[in-house]
Amino acid sequence: MIFGLIRSDIGWEYNIVLIAAFAIALMAALIPHEVAHGYAALKQGDPSAKIAGRLSLNPAKHIEPLGLLCFVLAGIGWAKPVPVNPFNYRNFRKGNFWVSIAGVLTNLVIGFTFSLFLFLMYNFVGMDSINNNVGLYFVYYLFLFIVIVNIMLMLFNLLPIFPLDGYNVLVSFTKPNNSFMRFMRQYSMFVLMGVLMVLIFTGWLVVAREWITDLFLSFWDIIF
Repeated sequence: MIFGLIRSDIGWEYNIVLIAAFAIALMAALIPHEVAHGYAALKQGDPSAKIAGRLSLNPAKHIEPLGLLCFVLAGIGWAKPVPVNPFNYRNFRKGNFWVSIAGVLTNLVIGFTFSLFLFLMYNFVGMDSINNNVGLYFVYYLFLFIVIVNIMLMLFNLLPIFPLDGYNVLVSFTKPNNSFMRFMRQYSMFVLMGVLMVLIFTGWLVVAREWITDLFLSFWDIIF
């Protein structure tokens, strides 16, 4: 994906700005996602993430090299999962649900919030001014990439495939040893790779992300 950012029709400084904006947007999606899991676990009675130092916003605490590489190359990836111990939850089903959903809710809130900033820049600053000022260009694309990456991370993690958040949400409402859960745990790597290939080559995840982005911007259009 990062190679697709480089354009021949703009100056080198604008290309550097695009890459920098994308890198910051990645951190603005991956890190809050993992911190949210850890904080939710702490609120539900499990201090494992806090003890491991994973409630920090330091990127080095959260970045997983392979997941980051996948995000750079394909636009879909992951960070290092925070350690949690469900046996510490005061109520397993409630705790597991909130810990599992905390990351995607955080990405939803961040994407929605920054869609407002994106809307305001597009409508009140204008693309002519943005395209002719490298500083404004950076800010605009930073907002755009934060929206895009957060929505993509949210959608990807909602897939009901082990060990993604969507799978763990299902665990909160189902018997853990039913046939679907056993299948997912046993063949998760194959299922996940197959789904990734389908999503990348069909563009379904991009279509869903564009629809949600348009929905956010349409909401702000009604408000303003």
